[in-house]
Amino acid sequence: MNNSNMKRNYEFKQLAQLLSRFMKPYWPQMLLSLALYFVASLLTAAQPMVTAPVLEVAVHGPEAFNQLTEEVPDSIFDVDLNNIGQYLLHLFSPEQTSAWNVIVTVAVLYLLVSVVLYVLNFLVYLLGIWIRVRAGRGMQAALLEHVMGLSLDFFTKNRTGELISRLDKDTDAVVSGLEAIVRSIVVSSVLALLYGSLLIKTSLRLSLFVVLAAIAQYIFVQLVKKPAQRRVREQFGVQAEVTSYLQEVVSNIRIVKSFAAEPYEATRFSSLSRRAIQALFRSSFFKHVDEPVTFIINSMVNVAVLLFAANELISGRLSTTGFFLYLYVGRAVLDPLTDLARTLKIIQTTVATSERVQEFFDETASIVSGTTVKTDFVDRIRFEDVSFAYGQESVLSHIDLEIERGQMVALVGESGAGKSTITDLILRFYDPRSGRISVDGADLRELDLPVYRRMIGVVSQDSILFNASVAENIAYPDENANLERVRKAAEVANATEFIDKLPKGYESLIGDRGMLLSGGQKQRITIARAVYHDPRILVLDEATSALDTESERQVQRAIDNIIKDTTAVVIAHRLSTVIHADNIVVLARGQIVDQGKHAELYLRCKEYKHFCDLQFGANEELKTLTGAQGVV
Repeated sequence: MNNSNMKRNYEFKQLAQLLSRFMKPYWPQMLLSLALYFVASLLTAAQPMVTAPVLEVAVHGPEAFNQLTEEVPDSIFDVDLNNIGQYLLHLFSPEQTSAWNVIVTVAVLYLLVSVVLYVLNFLVYLLGIWIRVRAGRGMQAALLEHVMGLSLDFFTKNRTGELISRLDKDTDAVVSGLEAIVRSIVVSSVLALLYGSLLIKTSLRLSLFVVLAAIAQYIFVQLVKKPAQRRVREQFGVQAEVTSYLQEVVSNIRIVKSFAAEPYEATRFSSLSRRAIQALFRSSFFKHVDEPVTFIINSMVNVAVLLFAANELISGRLSTTGFFLYLYVGRAVLDPLTDLARTLKIIQTTVATSERVQEFFDETASIVSGTTVKTDFVDRIRFEDVSFAYGQESVLSHIDLEIERGQMVALVGESGAGKSTITDLILRFYDPRSGRISVDGADLRELDLPVYRRMIGVVSQDSILFNASVAENIAYPDENANLERVRKAAEVANATEFIDKLPKGYESLIGDRGMLLSGGQKQRITIARAVYHDPRILVLDEATSALDTESERQVQRAIDNIIKDTTAVVIAHRLSTVIHADNIVVLARGQIVDQGKHAELYLRCKEYKHFCDLQFGANEELKTLTGAQGVV
């Protein structure tokens, strides 16, 4: 087996495993659907057959019963298109049934078959939708749960729009073609088998044209299969880029408008749109190029069947009824054959999208939770010779640091010095490249990660809020929010003043990413969210750096309230907020250059003195402050 066949077998196996995983809960409904499809295919095949007695009457008139020969088949298995009219006609009683009664009876029977068929098709369609939607949503939910369980580095290397595209469009595309595939495999296969057997039994020579048509269609599908699959992947990839771009622009609309960048973004989108259009055109070409080719092949076969069937009729090898039925069935059999050929393309499209979905399912978390359950922080966090790098870029080098319970530890330094990386390591978003981080003596890698993280409250520079009520944002992710706890958390966060003024108070919606609130209000909501969960450790990542003076003052008061009875790790942009910290850690180029209290660092650490001089200017009192009256 060559590599191409091995790859193709692997792709189909992968698709089958993916579908079976999410279709498994619906196997009873799937079996019912298959049974109904089978019945529908039999009724579809029966539609032209029930009209055969009418053809006999039309050809022979009232004497049709007298034209019955001794060669009328005794069994349904001996029936072909030449004698099916006589076989069905002989089921009527010639003594009690006139030609008109035969026509009326056949018409009623045809109507009954048609009504049952279309009702059945509608029911099968609804059942297919029921299965498809549930299987698709199950796949989407499973992929979302899997993705959310991945480590932070996965999200840093994948754009948000790409993630959304695979979670939404790709998962839907995997199951959307399933209904067509199942229907085609069952209905078209049964119809092709029934029609084909009748054609072959009637005239082997005539059936050769139909076989040649099927072979020609199959060969053509095989020729366009690989380009079609490649173009489908390209199309979904560009669509993901479009989704990512739109999400990015809408999220940053303030920046776009601030810089009057609408024309620039319009140009960018226009360029991306051209790529998307080209990808869509190429994909559509290979998805639908078979239609004109198939039409030409089928037209040639229809003409050939007509000519040779007429020749068979003239030579006496085909009855008049057989001639008309052969023309109908010969044409009808091409439809399921064409449908089966198109199904191969649908399968290729489904394979292409399933590969994109499976790629994410195959991703594994680089950070794996330990098993030791720790619910309290009693002693200290310790960094022992910790080094860390993003890929090949070194960020931290040989960090030794202790954060004792109840302390306020401030991290200061220039951008890129490694401050945020230290807090990310405390939260175990990443593991150190070397060295060890322990909490109360237990290696962080050994701890049950969700339980450990619940001990930590985080307030970041970016106030990330959800399009939900104030109470839901404060209690997040507590589904059964305790309103009393919500109110107390808001009081600690100095947020009750503005919350009570909102139209619906704590039930007021705050808009996407909290857009209905000011920067200071959003930040106080995030502080209340941290307080609500009673954190043992509090991480403040430049929580006031993006605020105006008044908002900073209000937020700082809220921060002062919550760090009194907790352990706080503060990334400081404004040194005035941390000069009374128990320990100020000065970072430069990924290393700790000094640590201690404000006054002693100002006297001995040139990097820290430089920061102070830049921010405090001529304020000598702030530069040399040694008291412990609280944060300024």
